Amino acid sequence: MGAPFDNQAAAYNRWYATPLGRLVDTVEKQAIFDLTPEVRGRRVLEVGCGTGNFSLASARRGAEVVGLDCSGSMLARAQDKAGRQGLAITWVRGLASGLPFADGSFDGLMCILALDFMADREMALQEMVRVLSPGGFLAVAVLNRFSLWTLKRVIRAWLKPSLWREVRFLTPKELGRLLSGRQELVNIRTRQAVYFPPWKNRRLVRYYPYLEKLGKKLNLSTGAFLAASARKKSITEAKR
Repeated sequence: MGAPFDNQAAAYNRWYATPLGRLVDTVEKQAIFDLTPEVRGRRVLEVGCGTGNFSLASARRGAEVVGLDCSGSMLARAQDKAGRQGLAITWVRGLASGLPFADGSFDGLMCILALDFMADREMALQEMVRVLSPGGFLAVAVLNRFSLWTLKRVIRAWLKPSLWREVRFLTPKELGRLLSGRQELVNIRTRQAVYFPPWKNRRLVRYYPYLEKLGKKLNLSTGAFLAASARKKSITEAKR
């Protein structure tokens, strides 16, 4: 369980330490936290937490966080980062297809760029909704099929074996349909981010924030980071 991802943990951390990686991280977090309610005081689960970027960010915002991933190496790095930052986060090894938590255990749930790799996305989403409490929020993000970042991954996967080779990338409409297919979810909202290209040139990266603003202003459908949020119906709404 998680073996294909174990070898990626170090590279994943290194990439986010680069200028391009730091910019992408900032833009992605802004998109997600703009879509979600205040997390302070809420119990939040991140499914597919990787090395913990969003779990750590949620904890810094005052949430009680549980991070779940199938990779022991990813979780070890996440735990190390949390310890160095003095953040109390619970790390759990497990699968999205069978979350080891009781119904209604969390006030919020995030799944950031992990749904891409799940073979049965509907089952995973069903599990996520199950562990959400009534009124709780769900935030998910995937790579947009209509982006240069996705094209780069597809080309690399053709040339060399990659985790991305088996991924069926979603379009904005497909992500919307996936969420709207769950009757328990309401108030579905979407947002795109990361409009700049996946080129690491330091001279170019300094101009990427301007490209990001332009992409948002023009409301382009080519943002690499395809994010969506929803709310689980309250008990009263569910009875209607």
